[in-house]
Amino acid sequence: MKRRKIVEETEMDITPMIDVTFLLLIFFILTNNASKTTAVELPKARHDIPVNSKESVVLTIFKSEGDPQVYLSNGKKENGPASLTDVTNYVREGVMREKRNVIILSDTEVPSGFVEEVALAASEASEEELRYFTGVLVKK
Repeated sequence: MKRRKIVEETEMDITPMIDVTFLLLIFFILTNNASKTTAVELPKARHDIPVNSKESVVLTIFKSEGDPQVYLSNGKKENGPASLTDVTNYVREGVMREKRNVIILSDTEVPSGFVEEVALAASEASEEELRYFTGVLVKK
């Protein structure tokens, strides 16, 4: 009878691989410059042909302590604060008077997402195509 050879199982030592992985991780953490971002200076808007506010529905958004407030007026705190349902009804009344432009004026501190919500509420007023214009209130 022949004797069987005893086969020893060999294990692979992965310690050097772990060391290299941690060294790479430390390298990428130290060389990452994500925290050193600079603020972007946006150029000032240039004026184009103005939109006639008499032929437009004008909405104004002012920053307040809580959520921004919408006023159904041309840059003044009049006829408000209004809800988004009031905005839809106000634009609908303007469409009945043949106004096809919607001007949304807003404080510089008002989040753009809120301006978008107001524009969406205004768009629900009519199935006809309306033109939307946004502007920033300039404090004097």
